[in-house]
Amino acid sequence: MTLRFSSPSLVLIPCLALALLSGCSVMQSQQGTEPVALNSQFAVIPLTNLSQTPHAGDQAASILSALLRAKGANEVTLYLPEDDNPLVYDNRARQQQALAEALDNGADLVVSGTVDEWRYKNGLDGEPAVGITLEVRDPSDNGILWSGTAARTGWGREGLSVAGHKVLQSLIDAMPLQQGANQ
Repeated sequence: MTLRFSSPSLVLIPCLALALLSGCSVMQSQQGTEPVALNSQFAVIPLTNLSQTPHAGDQAASILSALLRAKGANEVTLYLPEDDNPLVYDNRARQQQALAEALDNGADLVVSGTVDEWRYKNGLDGEPAVGITLEVRDPSDNGILWSGTAARTGWGREGLSVAGHKVLQSLIDAMPLQQGANQ
């Protein structure tokens, strides 16, 4: 018995293999009316942690600030106030403290958001799963310049921070960043 492959099968097999190797991800973003200026003073405040992983919001904010710098933003400050009780679920007080400090320091843009998922899934492979929503706001009128959300599941040997990095990178790539744009 001889197996014959038609040309659509030859195309479909590599495409399926590529999809399996890349993990599953989804990203949705809103294009703002104005570009986000890379020469702005960015303030990254603690992300609201809706996941079950302690400090996931702080971990994501730390990665986010480094990625913004790598993208060309010169003035990025990460505001992570002292956490009196890291086991407390609600971090709004820390966010308000960080926001007040950022505004006192003259921040042009505030980057905030939520970590919806930041964990290893149960099962044999224990794939990393990350879901994040970001907003870039103008603190002068609290207007949202841009917002986006992305999620990804990786593979068993991929680290959680690698999956988080990929999700945050896809969000930053979707931001309408522009060199030298004015606020």
